[in-house]
Amino acid sequence: MRIILQFALVLGILYQPLHACRLWAVCVKSGHSISTLPPEERLIILDELTSFYYQSETMQNGWALLGYNQANSDSVTPIYRSESPAIEDSITYWNSVSTLIDEDNHTIGIGHLRLATSGTNAIPNPHPFMFYEDAQSYSLVHNGTVNKDILYNLITNNGTDISWLIDHEPQTFGGGSWQDDGWSNVVDSDLLMLYIMQNIDASANILIGLETVLTNLVNEGVPLSQLNIIFSNGTNLYIFGGNNGLSIAESAEHYAIMTLPPVNEYLDWLGIANGEMVVINENGVSYYQDFASTESDAPHILAPELFKMYPAYPNPFNGSVTISMDGATNETIDFSIYSLAGELVYNTIMTGPNIGRVEIQWNAKSTKNKTVSSGTYFVRMSTSGLSETQKIVFIK
Repeated sequence: MRIILQFALVLGILYQPLHACRLWAVCVKSGHSISTLPPEERLIILDELTSFYYQSETMQNGWALLGYNQANSDSVTPIYRSESPAIEDSITYWNSVSTLIDEDNHTIGIGHLRLATSGTNAIPNPHPFMFYEDAQSYSLVHNGTVNKDILYNLITNNGTDISWLIDHEPQTFGGGSWQDDGWSNVVDSDLLMLYIMQNIDASANILIGLETVLTNLVNEGVPLSQLNIIFSNGTNLYIFGGNNGLSIAESAEHYAIMTLPPVNEYLDWLGIANGEMVVINENGVSYYQDFASTESDAPHILAPELFKMYPAYPNPFNGSVTISMDGATNETIDFSIYSLAGELVYNTIMTGPNIGRVEIQWNAKSTKNKTVSSGTYFVRMSTSGLSETQKIVFIK
């Protein structure tokens, strides 16, 4: 078996695109930060970052590492961006790895090795590209090349409205205005990040925004193999790409994502399917097959394999209780609370689409706005084909 795995690794290296950045990310499971993981888990992550380090030998345009700390989500900056390959910048690299693993209670880590295909080369690795809005720090690392003119035309509606780029200027790294000579220094991944955020703002939903962007790029002829991305808002990792463009593994306490994972006995790596979106957070994984489609100009979120209600908190409660679920549906969600005797106490309808985390607070009042009696109640969230139920206890 080990010989087969080693052979598969060699084939993976041989069939990597000639010009291909390398991506890495990790998300710890609920209740942990990277620094509080058991020693054996931290060693697995260190093994991933060691493999990442040696891969940098062929990534001539620098490396970068980013860590998300939930307590400071509105102003996250990369731990370090380097203009040199990590293998030529080893002291700084390993110091940054130590910061990510040992300090600041990081729950998500993201890494990028750069082999530049657009923009200027002689700068510290600009990945992860960052966007700050509404107390959130969004980030993007990208493996692939997208024609900058395609991105410009999509962002500006074929040049008729450049207001988004005026308000959120692409970086030219000292090369002058992006509207003039500085355009040659703009990195395609920066424009991709701006296009993603434009559509997230327009839809007020990350998944819908990402689907719109990726579907439009596919319709413009961009191959899925050039759209391998890891996008994050500090809570979720959104992973998308071409067939086996990224691989995912799960350990007892964390999830890992890599362009070219190491061959060892620690983890079983599985490549993503062509055009698949995978969403990972501390509570689990959701899969969206054929996420970017050329069949229609209109986005259509497909139902995932996961429709999960999380434990209510606090429970028991004496004021209000919060109930949340994760999933995606174009349908309405029926939210109902029943007494122990089966009487409907409270009901509300959440019109679709409902994507990602849906959260409701109940203040122990009936639909008629009367405080209910102490006791046991059942919460039910349902669509036409899916439902979840759990028990809550109200104590006055």
